[in-house]
Amino acid sequence: MKVLLDTNITIDILTKREPDYKASVACYEKIVLEGNKAVVSTISVADVMYITRKYFSNKEEQLKKVSDFIDTLKIAKVSAKDLKFAFSGVITDFEDALQAYCAKRYHVKYIITRNVKDYKFSPVKAITPEDFLGM
Repeated sequence: MKVLLDTNITIDILTKREPDYKASVACYEKIVLEGNKAVVSTISVADVMYITRKYFSNKEEQLKKVSDFIDTLKIAKVSAKDLKFAFSGVITDFEDALQAYCAKRYHVKYIITRNVKDYKFSPVKAITPEDFLGM
């Protein structure tokens, strides 16, 4: 099974951001241990680099930690079709719309996020890390 990690989950893991770190990292570990595939979109990687810069002591540390983590994931490229879907306004948050359509195109079963309500109209079901851990 493939799951897409939303940006907030990746940031929780990389920065050990509380109170959500424990559930996010346990979710990631379950994905790996069960032989599933974790996917992140290219837009998520860009957002992670921008947001996490303040969590690391220098650029080299940030690049190493993000790069090492990203190496364990499948990268889903955002396409022109994804952009057109996002522009349609079906999902009001542009980034979430990109994530949702990218997840659909990569045949992802779930989007793992802390913002399930933002994916109400997503073509791929969104669940929390806790939901995934309970499966």
